[in-house]
Amino acid sequence: MISRRKIIKNVSASALLYPLAGVFNETQAFGQEGQQKRALCLYYPDGSIANSFFPQSMDKFPVITAPLQPFAADISFIKGLSYQTSGSHEGGARFCFTGTNNAAERYSLDTFLGDRLGGNPAVKCLRLGVASGFQNGVDKGISYLQSSAGAVIEDHPKKAFYGIFTGGMDPGDQDKATSADRSILDFSLSQLKKLNTRLGNIEKEKLDNHLTALRELERQIDQQGNISCSPTFDSRGIDFPDRETSWPPTHQINDHFGKISEMMIDIMVEALHCGVTNSGFLQWSHPVSPTQFNFAGGPDISRGHHDMSHYGGDENGAIAEQFKKAQRWHKEQMAKLFTKLKARKVGDKSLFDTIAILATTELGDSNLHDFKDIPCFIAGGAGGALRQGQLLQKQTSYNQLLTTMVQAMGINQDHFGDPQLGRGAIEELLA
Repeated sequence: MISRRKIIKNVSASALLYPLAGVFNETQAFGQEGQQKRALCLYYPDGSIANSFFPQSMDKFPVITAPLQPFAADISFIKGLSYQTSGSHEGGARFCFTGTNNAAERYSLDTFLGDRLGGNPAVKCLRLGVASGFQNGVDKGISYLQSSAGAVIEDHPKKAFYGIFTGGMDPGDQDKATSADRSILDFSLSQLKKLNTRLGNIEKEKLDNHLTALRELERQIDQQGNISCSPTFDSRGIDFPDRETSWPPTHQINDHFGKISEMMIDIMVEALHCGVTNSGFLQWSHPVSPTQFNFAGGPDISRGHHDMSHYGGDENGAIAEQFKKAQRWHKEQMAKLFTKLKARKVGDKSLFDTIAILATTELGDSNLHDFKDIPCFIAGGAGGALRQGQLLQKQTSYNQLLTTMVQAMGINQDHFGDPQLGRGAIEELLA
């Protein structure tokens, strides 16, 4: 059987039929039945333990990934992928979604796909975090704008929800608020453009990054009225004050970590389903994570996550067993996310069927701090573009997995990130 992808390649190679290639590519980008494709990037911290992450067969997942067993037909693991970078946690963090070591060329996959997937959503890329900013620094950034500036991750679920879904204002108040926002923004942009003519090159670059963010905000304000559904916010019993007076803020308190995760999952699913965004990024904590897993719904471990990740080399020792439980909890959250995506319908398909998901972390083995056997996987249907349910052994560049995600979205590109670090997709994963 000839795949759609091979047909597209053959059509593209023919000068006579070249105009048809755009038609095929456009159809592929929006799914076989005109459905908008979507992408979701998931980050969890501090590496893993390969033997407890990668299955020996798709019939039985090991302890860390066991919560994903019900989705075995919808997931593919690729063992043997390597990050071609250096610098421990920080280097892996900057590389895992950008595929480059060049600080001037960081453009992460979540942002790229948000810019390229089309559909004119209110938010090109929705970035949500669970305590991703708590005790974190700019050296541990994971998501990057096209300008190579670090992207802002929203950790506050109430602010995220009301920022996306208009906060339950009645139409009159919403129109007034939008008009006021528009007026302030127009004034800010005009003043910044005047300032731009009087700055040096370095200051101009910083200002350009700021202007880019303001223009995206401008576009979001203009699109706010196009949101087609009105979900409700469930605070899980947490009282979020209008003004924080203590540290850490309510949304970053360790005891709330599990509940914040549930809220962010709900918000992401609703945003994808309502057409607010076609590209999402969800980050649990950050590299060198301080999270203690004694919060409600966690595995009742008081040791800090990063401390657990240094398990000492004994994969069956007491600290390693704690670390496995913590990493298993992250997979439980992903399983909850996948279940909710499957429950939402888009035409005659589930939302999960339209989406391509990449889940990864910044290290290979957490104790060795290496970049081998990156514990990652892809999931979802991508509108029929992905061939799932596989366990692959590929001693190759991780950049090829990034390219696979790009091509699964119908984007005709033979590399993502630094082309010298790997070209081409992992062909076994593409339908």
